[in-house]
Amino acid sequence: MSENLRVGVAQFPASNEIQENKQFITELVQKASDQGVELLVLPEASMCSFASDLPVLREMAQQHSPGFIQFITELAQQYTLNIIVGVLSLGEDSSEQRVSNQLLFINSDGKVQHAYSKIHVYDAFKFKESDKVKPAELYDDGREFVLIKLKGFTIGLINCYDLRFPELARELVTRGADILSVSANWIPGPYKEMHWDVLLRARAIENTSYVLASGQTAPKGVGQSMILDPMGITLAGCGEQAGVCVYDLSHERIAQVRELLPCLANRRLK
Repeated sequence: MSENLRVGVAQFPASNEIQENKQFITELVQKASDQGVELLVLPEASMCSFASDLPVLREMAQQHSPGFIQFITELAQQYTLNIIVGVLSLGEDSSEQRVSNQLLFINSDGKVQHAYSKIHVYDAFKFKESDKVKPAELYDDGREFVLIKLKGFTIGLINCYDLRFPELARELVTRGADILSVSANWIPGPYKEMHWDVLLRARAIENTSYVLASGQTAPKGVGQSMILDPMGITLAGCGEQAGVCVYDLSHERIAQVRELLPCLANRRLK
Protein backbone atom coordinates (compact mmCIF):
# COMPACT_ATOMS: atom_id res chain seq x y z
CA MET A 1 0.00 0.00 0.00
CA SER A 2 1.43 3.37 -0.98
CA GLU A 3 -1.37 5.77 -0.01
CA ASN A 4 -0.34 8.11 2.80
CA LEU A 5 -2.59 9.43 5.57
CA ARG A 6 -2.26 13.08 6.53
CA VAL A 7 -2.92 13.39 10.25
CA GLY A 8 -3.08 16.27 12.69
CA VAL A 9 -2.98 16.45 16.47
CA ALA A 10 -4.52 19.48 18.11
CA GLN A 11 -4.37 20.98 21.59
CA PHE A 12 -6.19 23.70 23.52
CA PRO A 13 -7.23 24.47 27.13
CA ALA A 14 -10.73 23.03 27.58
CA SER A 15 -12.92 24.63 30.25
CA ASN A 16 -16.56 24.52 31.34
CA GLU A 17 -17.29 27.37 28.93
CA ILE A 18 -18.77 25.27 26.15
CA GLN A 19 -18.82 28.06 23.56
CA GLU A 20 -15.18 28.85 24.22
CA ASN A 21 -14.26 25.20 23.66
CA LYS A 22 -16.26 25.15 20.45
CA GLN A 23 -14.48 28.26 19.23
CA PHE A 24 -11.07 26.71 19.89
CA ILE A 25 -12.09 23.49 18.14
CA THR A 26 -13.58 25.30 15.14
CA GLU A 27 -10.35 27.24 14.62
CA LEU A 28 -8.24 24.08 14.99
CA VAL A 29 -10.42 22.15 12.53
CA GLN A 30 -10.17 25.02 10.04
CA LYS A 31 -6.36 25.08 10.36
CA ALA A 32 -6.19 21.30 9.95
CA SER A 33 -8.47 21.39 6.92
CA ASP A 34 -6.42 24.16 5.31
CA GLN A 35 -3.40 21.83 5.53
CA GLY A 36 -5.23 18.87 4.00
CA VAL A 37 -5.56 16.85 7.18
CA GLU A 38 -7.68 13.70 6.84
CA LEU A 39 -7.68 12.62 10.52
CA LEU A 40 -7.60 15.11 13.39
CA VAL A 41 -7.03 13.99 17.00
CA LEU A 42 -8.44 16.21 19.78
CA PRO A 43 -7.80 15.88 23.55
CA GLU A 44 -9.53 13.86 26.22
CA ALA A 45 -12.60 15.62 27.69
CA SER A 46 -12.54 18.30 25.00
CA MET A 47 -15.97 19.54 26.03
CA CYS A 48 -15.30 20.54 29.65
CA SER A 49 -12.92 20.85 32.59
CA PHE A 50 -11.95 17.29 33.47
CA ALA A 51 -11.14 18.18 37.10
CA SER A 52 -14.66 19.41 37.92
CA ASP A 53 -16.71 17.86 40.73
CA LEU A 54 -19.03 14.96 39.86
CA PRO A 55 -22.29 17.00 39.93
CA VAL A 56 -20.78 19.40 37.39
CA LEU A 57 -19.55 16.56 35.20
CA ARG A 58 -22.98 14.89 35.33
CA GLU A 59 -24.65 18.14 34.34
CA MET A 60 -22.19 18.59 31.49
CA ALA A 61 -22.75 15.04 30.29
CA GLN A 62 -26.53 15.33 30.49
CA GLN A 63 -27.06 18.89 29.30
CA HIS A 64 -24.19 19.48 26.90
CA SER A 65 -22.78 16.19 25.55
CA PRO A 66 -25.49 15.60 22.91
CA GLY A 67 -25.15 19.12 21.53
CA PHE A 68 -21.36 19.01 21.67
CA ILE A 69 -21.25 15.71 19.81
CA GLN A 70 -23.62 17.09 17.17
CA PHE A 71 -21.34 20.11 16.84
CA ILE A 72 -18.33 17.85 16.18
CA THR A 73 -20.25 15.71 13.68
CA GLU A 74 -21.29 18.82 11.77
CA LEU A 75 -17.69 20.05 11.68
CA ALA A 76 -16.49 16.65 10.44
CA GLN A 77 -19.07 16.68 7.67
CA GLN A 78 -18.50 20.35 6.77
CA TYR A 79 -14.74 19.91 6.43
CA THR A 80 -14.81 16.27 5.20
CA LEU A 81 -12.55 15.36 8.10
CA ASN A 82 -12.29 12.30 10.36
CA ILE A 83 -12.10 13.35 14.03
CA ILE A 84 -11.18 11.62 17.30
CA VAL A 85 -12.49 13.60 20.29
CA GLY A 86 -12.90 13.10 24.04
CA VAL A 87 -16.34 13.51 25.64
CA LEU A 88 -18.10 12.64 28.89
CA SER A 89 -21.33 10.66 28.75
CA LEU A 90 -23.93 9.22 31.10
CA GLY A 91 -23.99 5.44 31.22
CA GLU A 92 -26.94 3.20 30.42
CA ASP A 93 -27.25 2.13 34.07
CA SER A 94 -29.39 4.79 35.77
CA SER A 95 -28.17 3.66 39.21
CA GLU A 96 -24.56 4.54 38.28
CA GLN A 97 -23.85 8.11 39.30
CA ARG A 98 -20.42 8.29 37.70
CA VAL A 99 -19.94 9.38 34.09
CA SER A 100 -18.14 7.58 31.26
CA ASN A 101 -14.95 9.08 29.85
CA GLN A 102 -15.07 8.27 26.15
CA LEU A 103 -13.22 8.84 22.92
CA LEU A 104 -15.40 9.04 19.83
CA PHE A 105 -14.36 8.43 16.25
CA ILE A 106 -16.47 10.52 13.89
CA ASN A 107 -15.95 9.89 10.20
CA SER A 108 -15.82 12.44 7.41
CA ASP A 109 -19.53 11.90 6.73
CA GLY A 110 -20.29 13.14 10.24
CA LYS A 111 -21.21 9.70 11.63
CA VAL A 112 -20.13 8.48 15.09
CA GLN A 113 -18.59 5.14 14.13
CA HIS A 114 -16.81 4.12 17.35
CA ALA A 115 -16.90 4.95 21.06
CA TYR A 116 -14.09 3.86 23.36
CA SER A 117 -14.67 4.00 27.12
CA LYS A 118 -11.53 4.57 29.19
CA ILE A 119 -10.25 1.34 30.73
CA HIS A 120 -7.73 2.74 33.21
CA VAL A 121 -9.07 5.67 35.21
CA TYR A 122 -6.57 8.06 36.76
CA ASP A 123 -6.24 7.04 40.42
CA ALA A 124 -2.69 8.34 40.88
CA PHE A 125 -0.72 11.42 41.92
CA LYS A 126 -3.35 12.07 44.64
CA PHE A 127 -6.13 12.29 42.02
CA LYS A 128 -9.03 9.83 42.09
CA GLU A 129 -10.84 9.73 38.78
CA SER A 130 -12.72 6.59 39.82
CA ASP A 131 -14.78 8.71 42.20
CA LYS A 132 -16.24 10.45 39.16
CA VAL A 133 -15.65 8.19 36.17
CA LYS A 134 -16.68 4.55 35.79
CA PRO A 135 -13.96 2.38 34.22
CA ALA A 136 -14.92 0.50 31.09
CA GLU A 137 -16.25 -3.02 31.39
CA LEU A 138 -13.90 -5.78 30.21
CA TYR A 139 -15.30 -8.56 28.00
CA ASP A 140 -14.14 -12.00 26.94
CA ASP A 141 -14.59 -11.07 23.28
CA GLY A 142 -12.47 -7.91 23.57
CA ARG A 143 -15.21 -5.52 22.50
CA GLU A 144 -13.78 -2.90 24.87
CA PHE A 145 -10.89 -2.33 22.45
CA VAL A 146 -11.50 0.08 19.57
CA LEU A 147 -9.73 -0.24 16.24
CA ILE A 148 -10.40 2.13 13.34
CA LYS A 149 -9.70 1.33 9.69
CA LEU A 150 -8.67 4.30 7.56
CA LYS A 151 -6.87 4.25 4.20
CA GLY A 152 -5.31 0.87 4.92
CA PHE A 153 -4.08 1.87 8.40
CA THR A 154 -5.47 0.49 11.65
CA ILE A 155 -5.73 2.97 14.53
CA GLY A 156 -6.06 1.89 18.17
CA LEU A 157 -7.53 4.27 20.74
CA ILE A 158 -5.84 5.08 24.07
CA ASN A 159 -7.17 7.54 26.67
CA CYS A 160 -4.68 9.41 28.89
CA TYR A 161 -3.81 7.22 31.94
CA ASP A 162 -4.13 4.18 29.64
CA LEU A 163 -0.74 5.25 28.28
CA ARG A 164 0.95 3.95 31.45
CA PHE A 165 -0.23 0.39 30.74
CA PRO A 166 1.86 -1.11 27.93
CA GLU A 167 -0.32 -4.20 27.79
CA LEU A 168 -3.19 -2.14 26.37
CA ALA A 169 -1.09 -0.72 23.54
CA ARG A 170 0.36 -4.17 22.82
CA GLU A 171 -3.12 -5.73 22.72
CA LEU A 172 -4.22 -3.11 20.19
CA VAL A 173 -1.14 -3.79 18.06
CA THR A 174 -1.67 -7.56 18.37
CA ARG A 175 -5.15 -6.96 17.00
CA GLY A 176 -3.71 -5.11 14.02
CA ALA A 177 -3.02 -1.49 15.03
CA ASP A 178 -0.13 0.26 13.32
CA ILE A 179 -1.12 3.70 14.67
CA LEU A 180 -1.80 4.39 18.36
CA SER A 181 -3.93 7.49 18.98
CA VAL A 182 -3.63 8.96 22.47
CA SER A 183 -6.03 11.67 23.66
CA ALA A 184 -5.21 13.11 27.06
CA ASN A 185 -5.57 15.79 29.66
CA TRP A 186 -2.12 15.08 31.11
CA ILE A 187 -2.24 16.97 34.40
CA PRO A 188 0.91 18.88 35.40
CA GLY A 189 2.89 17.59 38.38
CA PRO A 190 6.25 16.21 39.50
CA TYR A 191 8.01 14.55 36.54
CA LYS A 192 4.71 14.47 34.62
CA GLU A 193 5.89 16.18 31.44
CA MET A 194 8.91 13.89 31.31
CA HIS A 195 6.68 10.84 31.80
CA TRP A 196 4.41 11.96 28.96
CA ASP A 197 7.34 12.23 26.57
CA VAL A 198 9.07 8.99 27.62
CA LEU A 199 5.90 6.87 27.66
CA LEU A 200 4.79 8.07 24.24
CA ARG A 201 8.19 7.23 22.78
CA ALA A 202 8.20 3.85 24.49
CA ARG A 203 4.79 2.93 23.08
CA ALA A 204 6.00 3.89 19.59
CA ILE A 205 9.32 2.03 19.83
CA GLU A 206 8.16 -1.18 21.51
CA ASN A 207 5.21 -1.51 19.12
CA THR A 208 6.98 -0.16 16.00
CA SER A 209 3.90 1.98 15.42
CA TYR A 210 3.12 5.61 14.80
CA VAL A 211 1.81 7.46 17.86
CA LEU A 212 -0.54 10.44 17.64
CA ALA A 213 -0.69 12.27 20.98
CA SER A 214 -3.12 15.09 21.72
CA GLY A 215 -3.32 16.75 25.13
CA GLN A 216 -4.88 19.80 26.72
CA THR A 217 -2.70 22.84 27.33
CA ALA A 218 -2.11 24.86 30.54
CA PRO A 219 -3.48 25.49 33.06
CA LYS A 220 -5.09 22.00 33.18
CA GLY A 221 -2.67 20.07 30.96
CA VAL A 222 0.98 20.01 29.90
CA GLY A 223 0.35 20.41 26.17
CA GLN A 224 3.28 18.95 24.21
CA SER A 225 1.05 17.20 21.68
CA MET A 226 3.12 15.36 19.07
CA ILE A 227 3.29 12.87 16.23
CA LEU A 228 5.90 10.10 16.67
CA ASP A 229 7.55 7.83 14.13
CA PRO A 230 7.62 4.03 14.75
CA MET A 231 11.25 4.53 15.82
CA GLY A 232 10.19 7.02 18.48
CA ILE A 233 11.34 10.15 16.63
CA THR A 234 9.26 13.33 16.93
CA LEU A 235 7.91 14.09 13.45
CA ALA A 236 5.85 17.12 14.49
CA GLY A 237 4.99 18.85 17.77
CA CYS A 238 2.73 21.60 19.11
CA GLY A 239 4.81 22.84 22.05
CA GLU A 240 2.90 24.64 24.80
CA GLN A 241 0.36 26.81 22.98
CA ALA A 242 -3.00 25.94 21.44
CA GLY A 243 -2.51 24.75 17.89
CA VAL A 244 -2.27 21.83 15.48
CA CYS A 245 0.69 19.94 14.02
CA VAL A 246 0.52 17.86 10.86
CA TYR A 247 2.39 14.99 9.21
CA ASP A 248 1.91 12.40 6.45
CA LEU A 249 2.00 8.80 7.69
CA SER A 250 3.38 6.12 5.38
CA HIS A 251 2.72 2.38 5.09
CA GLU A 252 6.23 2.00 3.72
CA ARG A 253 7.75 3.52 6.85
CA ILE A 254 5.94 1.06 9.12
CA ALA A 255 7.07 -1.87 6.97
CA GLN A 256 10.63 -0.55 6.90
CA VAL A 257 10.84 -0.22 10.69
CA ARG A 258 9.18 -3.57 11.36
CA GLU A 259 11.66 -5.28 9.02
CA LEU A 260 14.63 -3.56 10.66
CA LEU A 261 13.30 -4.01 14.21
CA PRO A 262 11.12 -7.15 14.18
CA CYS A 263 10.34 -7.16 17.90
CA LEU A 264 6.67 -7.95 17.25
CA ALA A 265 7.65 -11.01 15.19
CA ASN A 266 10.30 -11.97 17.76
CA ARG A 267 7.95 -12.08 20.73
CA ARG A 268 8.03 -15.26 22.80
CA LEU A 269 5.65 -14.23 25.59
CA LYS A 270 2.12 -13.49 24.43
